[in-house]
Amino acid sequence: MEFITLLALMLFLTLIVSHVFNRLNLPAVVGQLILGVILGKGVLNIVKPTHEVELFADIGVILLMFIAGLESDLKLLRKHLIPSINVAISGVILPVALTLGTALIFGINVKESIFMSVVFAATSVSISVEVLKSLNYLSSTSGTVILGAAVADDILAISILSVMSGTLTGDFSLKKILLLLAMWIFFGVLVVVLHKWVIPDLMKLSDYVEATHAKTIFALVICFIMAFVADKVQLDSVLGAFVAGIAVSNASDYDEQVSRNIELIGYSVFIPIFFISIGLNLEFDNFLRDFWLIVLFTLTGIIGKLFGAGFGARISGFNMKDSYVIGSGMISRGEMALIVAQVGYGVKLLSEEYYSTVIISVILITIIAPFFLKHSISKNPL
Repeated sequence: MEFITLLALMLFLTLIVSHVFNRLNLPAVVGQLILGVILGKGVLNIVKPTHEVELFADIGVILLMFIAGLESDLKLLRKHLIPSINVAISGVILPVALTLGTALIFGINVKESIFMSVVFAATSVSISVEVLKSLNYLSSTSGTVILGAAVADDILAISILSVMSGTLTGDFSLKKILLLLAMWIFFGVLVVVLHKWVIPDLMKLSDYVEATHAKTIFALVICFIMAFVADKVQLDSVLGAFVAGIAVSNASDYDEQVSRNIELIGYSVFIPIFFISIGLNLEFDNFLRDFWLIVLFTLTGIIGKLFGAGFGARISGFNMKDSYVIGSGMISRGEMALIVAQVGYGVKLLSEEYYSTVIISVILITIIAPFFLKHSISKNPL
């Protein structure tokens, strides 16, 4: 019952901070991120990242990205595939270079510096999706490129992590890399098969099931299975949820009510818990000692994505305003960077001495990112 009480508290406080931030014309998601920091280890230590909290958060981010897939235009994603790849690649190279240089300047050993650069290479589009949705910008050309680039960025980051963690720990194997590539190819083929033949038939089948909200339940089953499969082939579960959303929304028997029902489920409970959970582990024990390192990691993390991804958009033919929107949409790190950091910490690539420093920087970037995205969109309205 303790978790139920904490859940009620978190949801009630989410309502308050969302109301305040919306009244101040600020992204509500920022208030929820800050709420997580206040409730967590860093300040009040009321809510701990227990299994239940993490479970609700995992469901929250999966539903958020499923909703993003439901609202995405597949034709636009295909049309802007090359620009998305350009944005992803240039948005990885610059942050890696800037973070590596910063870490080396501060005397951090080469192995750990290289791994830190991988942490800051990853983009977490879930925060940007929330801002894009709130401003009705998700289905725009820039929003589509951000989503496409985020998918490519995830694959790039996971690839770099797999190779570097293997080489830096001495556990590198060509067999492991080939197996990983084979699993990703299998996932890609599976997505095509499900999209063309299986999912449309499943959505039609729901018409013959006499159960309340049968279509919504079928859609959720597809979402969770795809998230599970993506996780099993060592891709991010949110990638599976995102492609599931695209497939479901393009089924001939798709009903817009499905999206509304899933939004109701997600935003009523799970998605706010996800945003709160990001700040729960933040601690300030080494904040003063590593203050300037945190400042520089935060600045280079923002600049690297803003200018790196923005440059990728610019060379793909987008104007300066659209490039600013796309670069801003790629700044957020969130759960993807936290996962990479935790993996590195577990295999001793990221030391305990700098773990909190990296986490603080990631969360600061995540809190700041929505302000850049909102500002860029205000300068380039639809």
